[in-house]
Parts: sequence; C-alpha cells; structure tokens
Amino acid sequence: MATATTSVESPDEDTGRLENASKLRVTLIILAIVASTEIVPFHFTFIGLTARYIGQSFPDQSAGQLTWLTTLYSLVGGVAVPVFGKLSDLVGKKKVILFCLLLSIIGCAIDAMTSSWTLMLIGRGLQGLAFPAIFVSYGLIRDLAPRRYLNMAIALAGGGTGVGAILGPLIGGVLTDHYSWRSLFWFCVIWTVVTILPLALLVPETKLRAKVKIDLLGALLLGAGIAGVLIYLSNGSTWGWGELSALSWLIGGVILLVLFYAWELFTPEPIMDPKLLRAPRFGGILIAAFLSVGIMQGLSYAMGYLAETPGGAEGDAIKKQIVDGAAAQAAQQASEQMHIQVPPSMVTQYFSVGGTLPGFNLTLLQFTMQTMLGLAVVYVLIAPLCGWMSTRIGLLKPYLASTVAFLVGCLLFAKFHDHVWQMALIALVIGVGAGAYLGTLPNMVVEAVPQEQQGISAGMYGAFNSFGTAAATAAVAAIMSANPLILHINAPGHVEDRKLNTGPMAQLPDGAAYTNIFYLFAGAAAVAFVLALVLLRFYNRPSTGATAH
Repeated sequence: MATATTSVESPDEDTGRLENASKLRVTLIILAIVASTEIVPFHFTFIGLTARYIGQSFPDQSAGQLTWLTTLYSLVGGVAVPVFGKLSDLVGKKKVILFCLLLSIIGCAIDAMTSSWTLMLIGRGLQGLAFPAIFVSYGLIRDLAPRRYLNMAIALAGGGTGVGAILGPLIGGVLTDHYSWRSLFWFCVIWTVVTILPLALLVPETKLRAKVKIDLLGALLLGAGIAGVLIYLSNGSTWGWGELSALSWLIGGVILLVLFYAWELFTPEPIMDPKLLRAPRFGGILIAAFLSVGIMQGLSYAMGYLAETPGGAEGDAIKKQIVDGAAAQAAQQASEQMHIQVPPSMVTQYFSVGGTLPGFNLTLLQFTMQTMLGLAVVYVLIAPLCGWMSTRIGLLKPYLASTVAFLVGCLLFAKFHDHVWQMALIALVIGVGAGAYLGTLPNMVVEAVPQEQQGISAGMYGAFNSFGTAAATAAVAAIMSANPLILHINAPGHVEDRKLNTGPMAQLPDGAAYTNIFYLFAGAAAVAFVLALVLLRFYNRPSTGATAH
C-alpha cells in the first residue's frame, strides 16, 4: 500500500505565515496574487470575442477547427492543474505561479504576431498553462495569510475572477472596435507583465515543502486520462456522442484514470494520497465543484447565446428569409422540370418555419452591460462576505444557499426568458449562487486537506472545474442541436420536416432549447443541494482557518 513520505510533521509547521504582518501588507499581498491570476478570465473572455475575427485571418480553417482555440486552452489547463499543483508542493507555490504566467506571456505574444495556424494553437496551449495559477494561488494564500484573515482572503481570491468577467467584455469590445483581434493578446501580455512585478516583489514564497519525488508515471496517467475525458466532452457534439471514434477518447480516458488510481495505491510516493480521493470530505468537494462550475458556465453560455441571437421582428425576418430561400430554390427546380418560369410566390405557401426565436439581438458589449455586469458585481461582493460568515456559521450553510440560489434562478429562467429585464433580474440570483460558491468551495479544499497536499488537492479541484465547464458546454450544444428550427414543407406529393442545423450547434435553436437547458441545470442544482446536505456533517462548524485536519 502507498505510504507517501513528507517533511511536514504537523499542521502547525512554519509555512512563512504572516501572523504579525499589518493589515495593509496582507491586503497588498492578496491583491498582488489575485491581480496576477486575473489573466485567466481574460483568456477565456477574449477568445469568445475574437473567434470570428481570427477565422477571417485564417480562411483555410473551418468553424470546427476554430473551436480548438477554446478546447486546447481547457485541455492543456485541465491536464496541467494537478501536475503543477503537485510541483508547487515540491518547489514552492510562488515559483510555480510565476512560471505559469511567464509561459502564458510567451503564448500571448506568439498569438499576437503569428500568421501560422499551427503557431496559433501552440500559443493558445501555452496560455492554458496560466490556468493552474489560480488554484495554486489558493494554497499560497493558505500558507501566507494570517489565520484570522484566511477564509476571507481565499474567498476574495475566488470572487476576484469576477473582475475579469466584468472588464473582459468591456475592454475586448473597445479594443476590437478600434484595433484588430491581435490587440487583445497584446493586452494580455501587458496585463501579465504589469501584475507579475508586484507578485514577484511583494509576495514572499511559502516555506512549506513536501520532500517527495514527482511520480512521473502517475502524472502521465492522470494527465492523459483527463485529456481523454476533456476531448470527448469538448468535441462529442461535433463527432457524435455515440460514435466509436468519439467514445474511444472517453473510454481511453476513464481507463487511464482507473490505472492512475491503481498505481497510486501501490507506488511508494504517489502524486496524491489515495485516501483523499476516497474520503467523502474531499471527494464530495470535487463533485460539488463539477456541478456548480457546470451550472455557472452552462448558464453563462446559454444566456450569451440567447442575448445575441436575433429574436422578435429580427427573428421573424430571418424565418421569412428561410421560407423565401426555400421557395426560390423549389421554384427554380420546378421551372427546370416543367420548362416554364415558375415564380417563387406560387410555391411560398407550401413552406413555413416552425419554432420560435426568443433572442434579443444584443452585441456582446450590450449583453455585458445589461445583464452580466450586475451578476458579476453581486458575486464579487458575496464571495468575501461568505468567507467572513464561514468563521461564524461554517462553510456549508453558505454553500447550501448557493445551491438554492442556482435552483431558484434556473427555474425562473425556464419560465421567464422573454425580455432582457427578466434575464438581468434573474442573473442577480445566479450571482448570489456564484458568489456563495466561490466564497466557500476553495475554503473547503483548504479545510479538508493537510497543508503538505494543498497544491495537488487544489490541482484536482481545478481539474474538476475543467470537467464541469466542458460537460456543461457540451450539454448546451447537444440540447440546442436537438431543438433546431424546423422547415415544414407541405407541397402536393412532398411532405417533409427539415431541421435547420448549421454546424455542430444549431445556430438558430428553437425557444424550447433554452427552456430545456434551464431545467437541466435546475436538476444539477438540485443534485448539488442534496450533496451539500450530505457534506453538512463535515463542514457544519465554524471554519477553523485550516487549523484542524
């Protein structure tokens, strides 16, 4: 049986904790860490802004190829998180964060300058290596922050990603309106260079080291297993969920993860203690992260699609264009067969489009200002509040509130998504759920795991965040593809219903798609609520600031 050796004798070993530091110094250190890792939400937001512009610069690449700009980032980040998390336990968390950010600078610079698609993907992969920095930063804060500030500090780090969520579309909208898509990557270079300096100069390195060797085979099995699952989740809707070529990635990934667990049981120095993976106290957190992140990312994706899809008069105009186009094509075919000129107006009556387009035809900037801004502001405020409250009422009660907010918000969205003001008000409820989640789950990881395994545990937490994001995006894509608009043909001798699919996701989904999506995530929130009740016995007491394990 595996028995990992470590230099850490007890939870009270000196980690370099700044117990006697002034509140100003602690605040500056936390802000420096949060600001430097804020680049990750920019990476996610900017690629959504620039995909169509990048496609114009690489006309030989299909829409499917362009999706790799997102998939590759999540794939590299998801694989790197647990590996870099373990490395941070060995060499120091600040060093790993700096290394990750430096690699991301190189990746952004490559994408800002290249005209090669291969180099574009390489640059995007290097940017994905910034993803582990967020989760390693939780461990660094855990080692440095005074106990009395620890829960609020980690909650602030979790909620701090809302700043990028707010600023990303605003900055991206301004830059893409006045400059090319390359300016967004240059912005990422400048942001990282500016914020990495305070991190390097103001933030001390943790003194904690786990004196073990890196389990290279375990890291390889874990990374390859995560990669297989993420590739399936990210591309299943394009390849076909039941196709053997797609399932082979999922099956292979699961087999590798099982082999990873088996290897960890017997190797003398495992990359992660198998007992942690079996413990409900920690395993429950991973499942909760998968569900909650999936709900947040899935709702964000669906809300953005709903906001930017033409609806109302614009939607009716699109449906008329579809009918006119189908009628014109049918008239041309009839003219060729009958050798007389058949006007489209004679056959238009045989075509109609079934379904509704409930979209709002907003630009990304309008969507951000009218809907997402309020959501982000709410969760940036709620997250540190929940961190403060956890020292008085425990971590589970705020997380229970998070699942209830998600459940209520999703059910409201399912019933009311016909107006922008409805979406904006309900988004505030989702913001409460997101803030309570970000203010509690990272702290639960700190509470659940011995300090010598903070890096790898945060890495596993990050990997399940990636799983949740990929699964939610795939679920939204699958539901939209299953609920497209329908072109009804009811001509003499020819009755047909034709799905109006355009690519891997129906770009003109019927309104029922959104209702089904919101109900799906309401179901996920209900499961998360039940899970929270199960976890209640572990986290019902006031948070200890990770003093007890």
